[in-house]
This record gives sequence, C-alpha cells and structure tokens, in this order.
Amino acid sequence: MNGYTPTPRRRRSESYVKPSRRRPTVFPVRVVLVLFLLLIVAGLALMITRGSLNRLRDQREQAALEYDRLVARHTVRYREWIEKYALENGIEPAYAAAIILRESSYDPRATSSVGARGLMQVMEDTFNYVRRNLGESTTFDDMYDPETNIRYGCWYLGNLSRTFDGDPIEMACAYHAGPNNVKLWIMNYAADQKNLRLEEIPMEDTRYYAGKVYDAYAIYFQHYYPDPA
Repeated sequence: MNGYTPTPRRRRSESYVKPSRRRPTVFPVRVVLVLFLLLIVAGLALMITRGSLNRLRDQREQAALEYDRLVARHTVRYREWIEKYALENGIEPAYAAAIILRESSYDPRATSSVGARGLMQVMEDTFNYVRRNLGESTTFDDMYDPETNIRYGCWYLGNLSRTFDGDPIEMACAYHAGPNNVKLWIMNYAADQKNLRLEEIPMEDTRYYAGKVYDAYAIYFQHYYPDPA
C-alpha cells in the first residue's frame, strides 16, 4: 500500500439538496378586469363631473346675462326730480322709481283705461286730494307734466308711507287698490293683523303688481339709488 487513503464519497441523498423552483407569479385575470372596470368607472365619473361643472358654469353665465338685461330694462329718467321729491316726502328714490316703472314705463303721456295720467298714473280723485293738501291751483292736465306728476305722486306715496309705516308691500297695494282696501286686507288676511305679506294679498292683480314693484325697487336700490340720504 502506498499510504493513500481515499476520501469516502458522500451519499448524494445526504449532501445534495435540490433547489426548489418557484412558479412564476401569474397576475389573476379577475384582478385585471376589476382594475380595468374601476378605471372605466373613474373616467366616466370624471366626464360626468366635468360636464356638470360646464353646464353649471353655462347656467350661471346665462343667468348673469339675463340679470344684466333685466337691470338694463329698468329705465332711469327724471332722476333729479325723483330724488328731490322722494326725499322731500320721506320715501326712498328707488321706491318712487319702481312705482313709475310699473305704472307707466316712464311714459309721461301715458293714460290708463280708467283715466290715470302721467308717469305715476295719478287718478283724478287722488290729484284733487293732493292738490287740496298742497293748496295749489293746478289742473288735472298738469299730470302730463313730468315734474308736477312726480311731485304729486311722491307726496301721495309719502302719505301712504306714514299710513302703513313705510311697508313697501302695503304701500304698493294701497297705491294700486286704495288704502281702505289694504286696511281691510290687513284685518282679514294678515296672519298677525299688522303686516300684510305678499302671499296674503287677496286680489290677484294687486298681488302681481306689488310683487313687480318690490322686485323693481330692489334693482333700483342696488344699481341706481343705493343711498337715499
């Protein structure tokens, strides 16, 4: 023997461990479909939101345009006389302007079917009542004169304001249907028997008139006569 001692070979089962192979990860088809559907839903929601915002913007722009047109239709004439005689009689110029707009649309020669005349459509019995209180010698034909008509109409509005504590709805009703009718309506239809609200006015044409006066009053006050002092 030559002294060589061979190294014993290890058994394969003891020394060798076969590495495990991992199966490649397969992304589930169901998850892919769900994500795809979520993306579609999100896209549709975004489109709907953008469409709604665009419609809302268009609606606001249209509303603003219509409001500008409405303001432009509120004629402003005889402004100096309106301010002068309204303030002299303790009423707001914006309110007198609203009455003129609804009564005659600022036509100084306007005549109604019942004989009311001029800018503020003064009736003959109202004219006589105001003339007596002012102690003047004017004639009913003078109601076609813009300044005289505004002066008489504002005096009468001032009288109504004192009667109805400056309530714009009741004043408009009284100007349209007479103060005695309004007093009866307050007693019979006002919930508190003190203040007549627009929806409590029993006569449809007077209710419509008072609502239009009030709307015009708000526009004149905001855009043309903001400071009555």
